[in-house]
Amino acid sequence: MDERISRACGNRMSSLRHFARMPLSRRYTPEHPPQDSVLYGMDFSSLLPPGIGIYSVSLSVWRNLNPAQPAPSDFTVGTPFVLDRAVYCTLSGGMEGNDYQLRWLINDSAGNQWQRTALVLCSQTS
Repeated sequence: MDERISRACGNRMSSLRHFARMPLSRRYTPEHPPQDSVLYGMDFSSLLPPGIGIYSVSLSVWRNLNPAQPAPSDFTVGTPFVLDRAVYCTLSGGMEGNDYQLRWLINDSAGNQWQRTALVLCSQTS
């Protein structure tokens, strides 16, 4: 795991067993193990112009249905934090077999708002 992330998380890292990686498909891999804690992140450096930083971040979890539905009781969402031009948050819980949307919302230092959505499946990992 990246040493900068480890330093930023401090003691929280010792309780995390997994760190999800973000592929180009915007689906996190590996799957989220049910009732476990995983640190998720999203890099916004390709969106933000040079000299613009992240001012605030929030994360909401939705069930990936048509239409999408909020999933407030499926996960415990930790406190999101910023490291350089990326955002991170720990999610704990999840119901096996459900597909979720992680909806990141950031405000940048220029007053702009950016929203990005990524998917994660809750399933036993091999």
